[in-house]
Amino acid sequence: QGILPEQYIKALIPLQNGVPARDYEQVSKIIEEATGKQMDEIFLSFDEKPIGAASIAQAHKAILRPTKKGGKAEQVIVKIQYPEVAELFEADLANLELATKLVAPENMEMAKALRKRHQNELDFTVEADNLRECTRDMQKHGIEPSIVRIPRVKNETGICSENVLVMEYLEGTPLSDAIQHEQNKVARALGKKDANELKKELSKRMREHFKKGGGAGLGGTESMLGGKGAKMVSIFGPAAGSLLRTYASIRDGVENVSIQFGSKIRAGLSSNKVDIIEDTESTKNKRQNVNLGRALKTLVYVHGIQLMLGSAYNADPHPGNVLVLPDGRLGLLDYGMVGRLSPEDKETVAETILALSSKDKKNTARIYREGGYKATLQNGEEVDDNTLHRFASFHLDKIDLSPLTLDNGETKDMVEILRVTRERVVPLWVEEGRRLGGLLQGVSAQAARPISLAKEWTPIAKQVLRNK
Repeated sequence: QGILPEQYIKALIPLQNGVPARDYEQVSKIIEEATGKQMDEIFLSFDEKPIGAASIAQAHKAILRPTKKGGKAEQVIVKIQYPEVAELFEADLANLELATKLVAPENMEMAKALRKRHQNELDFTVEADNLRECTRDMQKHGIEPSIVRIPRVKNETGICSENVLVMEYLEGTPLSDAIQHEQNKVARALGKKDANELKKELSKRMREHFKKGGGAGLGGTESMLGGKGAKMVSIFGPAAGSLLRTYASIRDGVENVSIQFGSKIRAGLSSNKVDIIEDTESTKNKRQNVNLGRALKTLVYVHGIQLMLGSAYNADPHPGNVLVLPDGRLGLLDYGMVGRLSPEDKETVAETILALSSKDKKNTARIYREGGYKATLQNGEEVDDNTLHRFASFHLDKIDLSPLTLDNGETKDMVEILRVTRERVVPLWVEEGRRLGGLLQGVSAQAARPISLAKEWTPIAKQVLRNK
């Protein structure tokens, strides 16, 4: 939001979780062929209508048949992969590698890494392992289950396979729906019909914000708007966002209460060989309303921990893959696509974060050059330090479309610079970091809460370099 026109955003959003689903007959056939069992042998009930469908799979709610007499029936999510997906992906990845080899052979390492990542995404036994690994990892850092929940794999009956994954069902609201709900409330408070009327104005204001340098805004939909929102901001300053959200919540009959967010980074717990901690009943039953701004901060914080301190991170945290649970925690779904950085690359990312946070352009450019990144203008000349710093900012800090002053003092339009620049070499740590950074910046922009990743991740980056 604020970069692409609204019609493009509307067209792309359904790809997150709105792909047309397959019918029950097809789905049950896939499950029975993958497990060698009949549906009624596995499930007490199975919802024929999926709760979501994406590009490679769809998910259904079901109740597992107990494996032991007197055992407890569990509500689960069953994820089923479409049979033709692997073949289609293979053709696409082969074409990508061929094109890379012919046009940019220096980037073959990145192309091969993408192939490996997508091959793993198509093997649900790998995703099951990722879920277990990331759960233990986040528990080691004191994050799971205190502020986030990762669903547990349910394979007591041995039905998980390359094409079928059974997971714990987490009850919650998709982050995308929570964003829409808040914008509807604010729209009504501002006298608008609904969020659709609001979004055109939001997109315009967001782009203006990015053209002024981007980064952390005043904190919400209302702070980006004119009219009543702008008047409140002029009178109350940054507190206007909270005031208008409270007003909107009262009108909607809901009091907006912040979740508790006090998890600390815990060092010194080095062993991954620990049992997964389950939710206590007191934790499960604690219910309160959610502050969306705080939920987004949690999302950014947790993925910073995963990227720089964890063994693996979720490489696809779009709003359809994140739930806001009834008690305010986040449910982090879909660990088919994970990224992994070497210890050296984690340190490089951390150094970049600190250089961006301190606005040290020369140091940022040095880190990028020494880290293997190379970009040139159309004439083959390498980009200067200020341009490299701005690119790094896009990747790991904020969306900044303000005019750029080059090292020689000349001022250029940022969009024009992006148009005439060619990336020659993109090291894996840049590709991994900017994918995650771009997704998190995008989610925050969608919620009208633009962020500075460097600011949010500075304590984590310092922790990484202290551990060094």
